[in-house]
Amino acid sequence: MIISEICSIPNYTKKYTMSSDLYDFLAKKYGKFYFINCHYLVDKKKITFNLKNFKNKKIFFFHPKSYSELNNFLKKNKIFLINNLSPKFYHLQIHLMLNKLNIHQVAFDNLGEMSSYKLENWDAVKIDKKIHFFYLKKISYIIYRILIFLKFIKPINKLFIARKDLLKKYRSRSNIFKIFFNTRYVNLHPIKPKFPINKKKDDIGTKFIVFLDQNVNHKDNTSRGYALKKNKQIEYFRKLQNYLIKLSKLSKKKPIICLHPSSSYKLYSKHIKNIKIVQFKTDYYILKSFIVIFHDSSSVTSAFFLNKRIINLKSDILGYYINKRSELYSRKVKLVTHNLNNYEDKINKKIFNLLKKNIKKQKLFLKKTFFTDDNYKNLNVAISEEINILTKSNS
Repeated sequence: MIISEICSIPNYTKKYTMSSDLYDFLAKKYGKFYFINCHYLVDKKKITFNLKNFKNKKIFFFHPKSYSELNNFLKKNKIFLINNLSPKFYHLQIHLMLNKLNIHQVAFDNLGEMSSYKLENWDAVKIDKKIHFFYLKKISYIIYRILIFLKFIKPINKLFIARKDLLKKYRSRSNIFKIFFNTRYVNLHPIKPKFPINKKKDDIGTKFIVFLDQNVNHKDNTSRGYALKKNKQIEYFRKLQNYLIKLSKLSKKKPIICLHPSSSYKLYSKHIKNIKIVQFKTDYYILKSFIVIFHDSSSVTSAFFLNKRIINLKSDILGYYINKRSELYSRKVKLVTHNLNNYEDKINKKIFNLLKKNIKKQKLFLKKTFFTDDNYKNLNVAISEEINILTKSNS
């Protein structure tokens, strides 16, 4: 049986970086793991990825260039499929194919990141994007639900969710679907978040002031009209550098900038001096951090689970979307918040005790938001068990 994920992406860097523990685990346990990337079926843009990031030689890549090529691959192999294709019109033919071949599918939605569907698709976009949202997401979502009821599309066999609020939302949707169609459209399964919460005490340190970069011109920001011009980027880098150095001097801890996978190391290192900049080492430095600072980063959830001191940083330069994204955390946890335009009076020796006291709020946030109890399994174990069940049923 081939263990695989079907997706449609132009670049593997972020995907692998975010879930490398899962992919490496499955490749090692089952001998190989396949990415079935359908990007060329919907877009002509070239797929780019750096093989140096894929140290596991048991990970393979299949990039079908036609629907018949994809169909032949799926037909000749027994497949366990992690479905990461969104319910959009340009993926419809693939979903219809998966239904015809009756392939067992699982999916996972948001394994620990904070998100706001309304902010990301409505509040922070212009009118043309709002129209695009209705067409591409809302209308297609309704059509997909109808096609599932009519059994033209196979529903996901199991959906793994780590956040309690999302599970509640999905259950509400599924109950409405049951009222109208006498069946639920998805089998929901709660799991622990993916972040490192079981590290040994000896692994945890307090050596660094760690800033989690979100990429000053991340695609999520530029696509909503908040691209930073070069002079604004330089201004932001200067302010960030001054802030980190000031906090470093007070704490006597070395500052580290952990770049987002999509950020340009060359750009940051050109404009930020006297601060170490690293990439693809975020988990290590969070583990060794004294304080973790961020605007908007999914990796900050690791800091929550490791009971780290956390500062939520704001900057008007980054624009409406990033600042509103950062508020998703500060509203729920009431984090210590600093603004790059006005922070001097807040950086004093009192800040360390304030951050330490705030850890209690962070623990309550985790318990309220995520499935953290011991009776819940992590994603690696949950998917492995699902594969074993399918293997036994097919034998």
